[in-house]
Amino acid sequence: MKKAFLLFLLALAARVCAVQIDLPPVYTVVVDSHRCLVLEPDHLPQNAPLVVLLHGAHGSATSLIYLWSELHLPPARVACPDGLFFLEGGKGFGWYHKESQSDIVQSRDYLLKLVQRLGPKRPVIFAGLSQGAVMSIITGLHCPNKVLAIVSMSGYVPNPSENLRDLKAPRSTPILMVHGQADATIPIADAHWGETNLKAQGYHPVFKTFVMGHSISQASLNSVRDFLVQALSKN
Repeated sequence: MKKAFLLFLLALAARVCAVQIDLPPVYTVVVDSHRCLVLEPDHLPQNAPLVVLLHGAHGSATSLIYLWSELHLPPARVACPDGLFFLEGGKGFGWYHKESQSDIVQSRDYLLKLVQRLGPKRPVIFAGLSQGAVMSIITGLHCPNKVLAIVSMSGYVPNPSENLRDLKAPRSTPILMVHGQADATIPIADAHWGETNLKAQGYHPVFKTFVMGHSISQASLNSVRDFLVQALSKN
């Protein structure tokens, strides 16, 4: 499964390199001593969304920076931060250690601060993979900005009694959860438990499964694109 995801990332990088001349510039901002890469085209419309893309465990800001370009969606300010915590083994960053609630709250508050730094008046889209998917759901539902959509790729909802309290996002906020049928890292039952808890809070998540493991496939990416096209058309 790790091999399949690595192959996907390599294929994505190859496609990016092929069209890199047409991509917007990437610059770095530092918030509370943590790096965030920002991809933004020139002359960005004032109502263009801020898109927060969040990597999974052992990733970094570079992991998903070009994903938005791969979706071929309207211009946006795209922010890809490093996770707050350097994980064991020296293989990248994460957003929490072993479902530590204090880590999750710290990461959520940092991401909310990042939104206020990069787009205090912009509508926001949160999307992430694995731990990044977890933080997309939790941060998106607590964000005071207008949240256009939340996308969870291979994610779940840890500690729902804590993380689904005092939510700010309207119950009509579009939420997409995509998951691999053969995911051995985050079992599909755990993802469905998150779906159940979101529904208990009055949200209406769309849950889609794909023939894959703990990864992103072209089919799941197409589903994300179609979902976001619909969400953006309502903005």
